Amino acid sequence: MAHERIEPVGLNLEERVIDIWRCATVVKGGKRFSFAVMSVVGNGSGIVGVGYGKAREVPNAIEKSVKDAKKHLLRVPTFGSTIPHDVRGNYGASTVVMMPALPGTGIIAGAAVRSVLECIGVSDVLTKSVGGSNNKKNLVKAAVDGLLQLRSRESIAALREKEIPPDLALAVSLTAPRPKRQERQERSFRGPERGGRGRGRGGPGGGSDRGGESQPAMNAVSAAASAAAVPAVPAAPTAPAPGTEEKK
Repeated sequence: MAHERIEPVGLNLEERVIDIWRCATVVKGGKRFSFAVMSVVGNGSGIVGVGYGKAREVPNAIEKSVKDAKKHLLRVPTFGSTIPHDVRGNYGASTVVMMPALPGTGIIAGAAVRSVLECIGVSDVLTKSVGGSNNKKNLVKAAVDGLLQLRSRESIAALREKEIPPDLALAVSLTAPRPKRQERQERSFRGPERGGRGRGRGGPGGGSDRGGESQPAMNAVSAAASAAAVPAVPAAPTAPAPGTEEKK
């Protein structure tokens, strides 16, 4: 399916650097170094582009990659805060599987694929690299290949020349507000119940119901036990001082 060419004029594009590689070539006088950069740009509303650039300096390489990404902008259909359906993208030995998720799930992905999805505007999606290569360049291109396979309900209905009734339950579940995550304070109310500086079992600092006691209390108990175990020895009689003996 042919994709329309999108001009970057008037778009508020966000730029992100996926990774920087240093390359070297051996010449007569020694080694000549250069840098390669892969970048991704997007407006957060379904438009994304990936570019690659090389230069002798890092800033020039980044500028080239961003310009290349703006020349290859693509429009990706989204559904609320996730993608419309499951998809599998391939490039070389890399394979990336992407699945829609409910609000509040977040982006479950690696660094490279996460950058692409965040530039699109997706905030809830499940991804997994199931191929034989975890190279960032291949992963990004596999993710783009999968995103190009996405189709919206309207486009499928137009291709089939049928009217697909809206799924209200699905629409409500995918567009529901995100649940608030409650911060668990385990250390505040579970710390005294366990030993080992408030965590371990039976160690110093633990609770008495778990078998652990505080360090000062344990020291006092051990001192009292040792004192009770040692029998009292009577004191030896002292000899009277000379001149103080009683006369009989």
